[in-house]
Amino acid sequence: MSFRGIKLFKIFGIEVNLDYSWFIAFFLITLSLAEGFYPSMYPNLPKVYYYLVSILSAVMLFVSVLLHELSHSLVAIRYGIPVKDIYLFIFGGVALFQDEAKTPSQEFKIAIAGPLMSFFLASVFFTLTYYYPKNDLFNGFLNYITIVNFFLGAFNLIPAFPLDGGRVFRSILWGKYGILKATEIASTVGKYFGITLMILGIIMIFKGSFINGFWLLFLGFFIKRASKEALVSTTLNYILSRFRVDNIMRVMNPLRSDMSVADFMSFVRPTLSTYLYPVLMEDGRILFLDLRDLFKIPYYQQEELLLKDIVKPIEFSVFPEEKLSKAYAYMKKERLDEVPVRYKDTFLGILKASDIEDIIRNNYRK
Repeated sequence: MSFRGIKLFKIFGIEVNLDYSWFIAFFLITLSLAEGFYPSMYPNLPKVYYYLVSILSAVMLFVSVLLHELSHSLVAIRYGIPVKDIYLFIFGGVALFQDEAKTPSQEFKIAIAGPLMSFFLASVFFTLTYYYPKNDLFNGFLNYITIVNFFLGAFNLIPAFPLDGGRVFRSILWGKYGILKATEIASTVGKYFGITLMILGIIMIFKGSFINGFWLLFLGFFIKRASKEALVSTTLNYILSRFRVDNIMRVMNPLRSDMSVADFMSFVRPTLSTYLYPVLMEDGRILFLDLRDLFKIPYYQQEELLLKDIVKPIEFSVFPEEKLSKAYAYMKKERLDEVPVRYKDTFLGILKASDIEDIIRNNYRK
């Protein structure tokens, strides 16, 4: 599942992003708390107090979800699984791993870390509510965060993939059935759980509970969709993890920088099917001709140009020994059709996304 949002900060080398849908959740949570939850518990206070503590509650929910996802991420990193991003969105959060767990035990520990963090936070805030004055509005805030973290942990333990409980369920099945079959079973449970939530949402809407009904409807749709996408993602990672970048990269010899564009188009271009071409500069650097840039130059100007006039550096690259699954995830994230393959400072070839997708198509049918 793809997300687009605002980059907030990095923590432990992990980029934390705020999806635009989170602002919808922030608005709805703040409004419902300020107009319903807190006034019902602590009546006759100035409205501004309710809104201030409601905003604080929504922010603390954000922090709780972040700590939940960060717990997954730190355990994954401990097992050598790179985690590049955490996204916080309308239904919670997700940590984007660049690889699958290598064993059922790793999968279990990574999955259970999030709910354990949520339950730990719930116990901390519950202890604070016990000692803080009961008739104070801030006690209501502590109660709310206790409830939120408890239900965040409990809901995620439902054995519906890709929820944490679904991943725990998958780790239990993994040893007996293998990762693909285990993912298929857990994803099926996730799909039907999502459908169940959607049905309950529709029933609640017809009974007049519109906000809760629509919330369940959209949550069920999200889980149903995510379970399908998680199954596809796991299958693709399994297929691609059997290959390395150097298995399918296109080896290319650098072109001379003093070659004319006309010669390139006449003699080199017809023999190759890539957009990027390495060019050896006079100072020994390798820069790149991007054919898409060349197409933007009028034909009559191309006659007068040399390759060195239109080449540019490429900041992105992958390593030859990398798993194809990791390289493909990187290319998808950066929206790259082609990427140079380098070993230290040496250019080796070009990796094309279309070549990777050919492997997926040929193996997915099996």
